[in-house]
Amino acid sequence: MSLDIPSWNIVEFVVICFYSCYLSFIYAPEGGLTVVAVYVPLVLLGVPAVFVQLKLGGYLQRGLVGVFSLFFPFWKGVGIAALFDLLLQLSTLAPLVAQLGTYAFIAISKEDYIWGNCENMNYQEACDPQGVSMSRPANIFYKQAFLQVSSDIQNINGFPQWQFTDLARKAGISLMPVTLAIIWVLVTLFVGFGARVCGWILFLLAPAAISCLLTVLGYGYHHLNNTHTVDYLKTLYMFHESEGDVLEKWLKGFKLLIYTFPMWTPICCTMGKFCGKSQRIRNMTWIALVAVFVLVSQLPNLAMAPYLGNLLNSGQHFSIASDISRIMIQMPEAFTTFKIPHAYGFVFYLSAFLLTLMFLCIGTLTIVDNIVESLRHWIDKHTCSKIAVHLLITFLVMLVAMGLGIIQTTKAGHYYYLLFTQSFDKLRFLIIILIAFGLMIVYVKQNFGLIERIVMGFWFTISALISSGLWLYHLYIQLDFHSTNIKLDDITKSKEEPNYLPQEWTWVSWAIAGFPFIGILLGAIHACFSACKDSSQKCRKLCCGMTERIREQNGDDFSPPPLHPSEPSAPPYMYSYIDRSMNGTHRHEDYDLDHYKLDYDPPETEPLTRNNRSTRI
Repeated sequence: MSLDIPSWNIVEFVVICFYSCYLSFIYAPEGGLTVVAVYVPLVLLGVPAVFVQLKLGGYLQRGLVGVFSLFFPFWKGVGIAALFDLLLQLSTLAPLVAQLGTYAFIAISKEDYIWGNCENMNYQEACDPQGVSMSRPANIFYKQAFLQVSSDIQNINGFPQWQFTDLARKAGISLMPVTLAIIWVLVTLFVGFGARVCGWILFLLAPAAISCLLTVLGYGYHHLNNTHTVDYLKTLYMFHESEGDVLEKWLKGFKLLIYTFPMWTPICCTMGKFCGKSQRIRNMTWIALVAVFVLVSQLPNLAMAPYLGNLLNSGQHFSIASDISRIMIQMPEAFTTFKIPHAYGFVFYLSAFLLTLMFLCIGTLTIVDNIVESLRHWIDKHTCSKIAVHLLITFLVMLVAMGLGIIQTTKAGHYYYLLFTQSFDKLRFLIIILIAFGLMIVYVKQNFGLIERIVMGFWFTISALISSGLWLYHLYIQLDFHSTNIKLDDITKSKEEPNYLPQEWTWVSWAIAGFPFIGILLGAIHACFSACKDSSQKCRKLCCGMTERIREQNGDDFSPPPLHPSEPSAPPYMYSYIDRSMNGTHRHEDYDLDHYKLDYDPPETEPLTRNNRSTRI
């Protein structure tokens, strides 16, 4: 298939963007101010960010690392750091995806929900079907039977040994790491054969996930009390008299936007690349991405509202949760309390599983494509199969990501989940400003319209400064109140112990936050060694990279032939010889077009010359 055909068309791109609602299963708005903090920055800050990244990816046909390598080689380490950061996020999310898939199968394993009956558990003394939320069966099941949470982060105590199903009891080994391995095998199969195959798979998964979610939504609104549903939705989306700290609520909404909408990640450039070089497509992708996010980002909250709204008004002392317990404890409790048919429990967890799996696939594809792209010349030199190399790199990325996430499948795994997720926030401001600076340099060097470059360049710069400033202020508040310690949640904390991990784990958190920036050093070293191969203009090559502009028509990386007083009337490979015979001179430089034959003749029609005794016809 021709390389000029993009891997994704605009319809595929729109459908694939449905993945951006996956975090709404976990995080809920905390009032109207939080909702405003999502959608106002989406327009004011998100539009210029995704516009520039999608356009550069499509125009240059490069990922983030490739874009920097072409026009700002010294800065390509920032792209590598962004890939490291994305890899950590994927390895942290993958165990949660495995849990969602496991819950989907648990939902249809027996006639009664396993998580809703105290008799199915080994912790019956702590389980009370009519008690407060902490002693309810779904809570006890998730903490004690499923995760088997240890007493603290140091006590890893191996992997959980599930006893709640016959399959788990007969297996003889812990199935939680097995489920994680299955997730990464699926990702490898979906991603390993290239962007075109992965795009079609995601194109099928997205409608399936949305259909499942709409099915659950329809059942809830039809069979449960809509008065409680409306009250719950008002709590989520309406402004309240006591909004608390306005800036804190704003930061929570902005944080949700950053982690779901690919504003400052390597994903946007890669997605733009897969959509092709078409100017019309480049100008449509950013609109499609923003529009899809507006339409689907709150769909999980709307689907869960009937169940959680009625649960909160059932007199069982539940409160609104905005963390992982929302989907892993409260939704199972609602399914049990209101005797929801098992099929709806299954399709709900299936929808959450598919949408989070889509993000894993897109993130992994971004990392793999950037690596394969950097090996392009090596692949051409050794005439290797690009698909084979792509599959091999995907397998290696899978091994690394699974190795990083395997500790989260232990009995202390939830502590490490909190450690990683809270570490990502600390230096987020630095990643944003570094990515934005490099992209701004590359963007202004392109052959776009002058007015566009001025307006979008200014808007892009303001967006980067505000986005980075909000994260920097968030870090300043934490440092000022000495709250950089890792906070525990309702799943791990107890009344007798402090609600933070020990102080030494704060330093581990800073190390995790700083780990991606190793990529900056690696990229700078590689750029310096590459520039040293050329004895002239080392500094210019290191900082400016490619000085010629990419031609939009065919993407050639070399300059067009020089202009001459008159246009040659003979084929360019003959013109110099004709000129030499007419003037009686032996100057070969009169019309030196032999180096630019590819501008006139495709490779298949190159003539046989003294220096070229073969043809590719």
